[in-house]
Amino acid sequence: MGNYEQPDYSVVAERDGYEIRRYGSYLAAETIVRGDFDSTGNVAFRRLAGFIFGRNSDELRMSMTVPVTREQSGPDEYRYRFVMEKSYSESDLPRPIDGSVEIVRVHEDHFAVARYRGRRNERRYRQVEMDLLQILRRDGIKVAGASVSAVYNGPLTPPVLRRNEVLVPICWEHAQQD
Repeated sequence: MGNYEQPDYSVVAERDGYEIRRYGSYLAAETIVRGDFDSTGNVAFRRLAGFIFGRNSDELRMSMTVPVTREQSGPDEYRYRFVMEKSYSESDLPRPIDGSVEIVRVHEDHFAVARYRGRRNERRYRQVEMDLLQILRRDGIKVAGASVSAVYNGPLTPPVLRRNEVLVPICWEHAQQD
């Protein structure tokens, strides 16, 4: 994983098999790719990497960050995001040249998070997602949106060393009042 910058978060609870995190707001470069879970990653990565490696209004090269996230945004459609470095604001971040890439503000939120190692194919992701959703139901925690796949390592990292996560947005404040 190296020393890649990542969004700020705090762990607000640790549970059996997962943790609850509160993520602060951050900027991200985003693209939507049509296709299936396993085939869209290369297209998305090329678009987003192009933006941070100089295909932008200032021809500025930015640093890689983690994680790269993916969530289903429609039938056969996935939203991918690269986190922007914290040193940038909306006003000083260069604009993408590629019209399929846009800059978005991701608002603060609470997530239930399960980590796993190994390959990051749809079968493995869906198994971890299903297990986490089942545990959340058991624990009475309300899901607030679509699950997100978070990848922290490149494809050359041996699968046994890869850090992958399933993030499920939750209604945490509501759960604390019950």
